[in-house]
Amino acid sequence: MKKRRRQFYRRRPRTVEEIGGDGQDSFLDVVSNLVGVLIILVMIAGTRARNVAADAALEKASESVPSRNAEADAYVAAAKTLAETRQNVVRLQNETEDLNARTLDVERQADAAEREYRAVFQALAEIDAEIERESRRRSEADKIAFDLKSEIFEKEKKRDDLRQEKDALAAARPQASVLENIPTPISRPVDGREGFFRLKNGRISHVPLNEFQERLRLYFKNFRGDFENKTLEDKFGPSEGYSFHFFVDLEKRRSGDEIVYSANFRYGECVPSGDELGEPVDEALSNPNSVFREKLLKYVRDDTTITVFVYRDSFEYLRDVKKFVFSSGYQLALRPLPDDAPIAVSPEGTQSATH
Repeated sequence: MKKRRRQFYRRRPRTVEEIGGDGQDSFLDVVSNLVGVLIILVMIAGTRARNVAADAALEKASESVPSRNAEADAYVAAAKTLAETRQNVVRLQNETEDLNARTLDVERQADAAEREYRAVFQALAEIDAEIERESRRRSEADKIAFDLKSEIFEKEKKRDDLRQEKDALAAARPQASVLENIPTPISRPVDGREGFFRLKNGRISHVPLNEFQERLRLYFKNFRGDFENKTLEDKFGPSEGYSFHFFVDLEKRRSGDEIVYSANFRYGECVPSGDELGEPVDEALSNPNSVFREKLLKYVRDDTTITVFVYRDSFEYLRDVKKFVFSSGYQLALRPLPDDAPIAVSPEGTQSATH
């Protein structure tokens, strides 16, 4: 009987688009060939098993004195061989199916890798395009910057030429003296309210003398102490960097049938906390939010005279202060003081006068 050889399936080689690369195609060919070889081995094993069983049966039939036990043993051996062969066939089929599943998984991974590769390739192409556009934009920006620098250079050159021409004209023109006239009102004693400022060490500060005088008046209006004949010494402050040190004579006397109590102010002195009190004159005059301008605007222009206690080290700033006070609509009174003289008030003192 002629044996029929079982044909095995050979997979068609996959294209680059189907698998995703030449290396993957070679791998699939190897797997396909391996599966085919396994199938052939299974077929050969089955054929040999049948031939062995047939040969054993012929030998048993040709024996002159057959033995039942030998026939049974041969039958059992043939059945066992056939069972083992079938198990091998089943195992090979399972391995084939597992290999096919792995092959499909590899194909899926290859497809995913190809898609990822295409996505990366597309992203790289977009990046290259963006780099090209950015390069063109930078080239245009560099050209604009160069044109601007050229224009700036031309304008600076023209400015230098005009400056040299101006200097030449100024050198050729005779020097002129500019006279500024600041009108000074006729001096007269201050009659009305006063606002007090100190000008020392190039700094100007507000002196709260009006506040101290009002506190002194309220202090003795409500005084409940001993009015025996004596001199009372006390101090107010500090306020705005100044303290007020004062002396008051307390007196108790009889006038007819009555006892009269009186408090007579003798002397008061505004003591600053230091020489650096206040603001620099230039800043105080130029800054709209300076403390000096804030304090100045709290006084009414029509009935207030601004009195400035000025020390010798700040006479050079007096002109600017005077000009600013006049331009703000106030009358000005000046009290020049020696370097170590305090700001003091007394019934025997002199009255301020406008300048």
